[in-house]
Amino acid sequence: MTHAFLALACLALLLVIAAQDWLVPALRNSTISAGLTGPYHWWLDGTYLVLAVALVGSFTAHPLMELLAVISAIALLLVASTNTFWRWWDRETLGNHSLWHSRFTIAVFAAALFLQLSGDHGWLWGLTVLTVALPAGAYGYFHLERTDIEGMVVAASPAAEKLFVLGLCVWLVAWALSG
Repeated sequence: MTHAFLALACLALLLVIAAQDWLVPALRNSTISAGLTGPYHWWLDGTYLVLAVALVGSFTAHPLMELLAVISAIALLLVASTNTFWRWWDRETLGNHSLWHSRFTIAVFAAALFLQLSGDHGWLWGLTVLTVALPAGAYGYFHLERTDIEGMVVAASPAAEKLFVLGLCVWLVAWALSG
């Protein structure tokens, strides 16, 4: 049951990101975290919470993976809170909520990447490579100023971030379905 819950939590996160990007055109060219302060931010907060719970419950049979999942889950909740409750964080950090948001985001991505590396077996290695290679390629490609279909400049970081999250979710779903 927990593996299915993990897969559904990942799919829910991807659907919310897509829905926010579709409903709020300004978010299409922004980081996922920009959606934490947008009009539908509670959708993203909710899926972060569900994914955090799924991460904690899905790796109990693998001690190292469980530790990395817990670190990733806690950091994910802190990422959400630093943007959703940015005024409180600014008060507590002397105006540095963005700095802490970035630190927690790096912690999520690092823990998630190490989670992938510690759980790779068989063809999942290929997904891990794609999880890193596609965002790196997108960052390099979009680092040169590009425009999308509507003529908006495409920023490198949001495109790379969204590809990394997509790759990570695909890996988590594949791991859940193979386990």
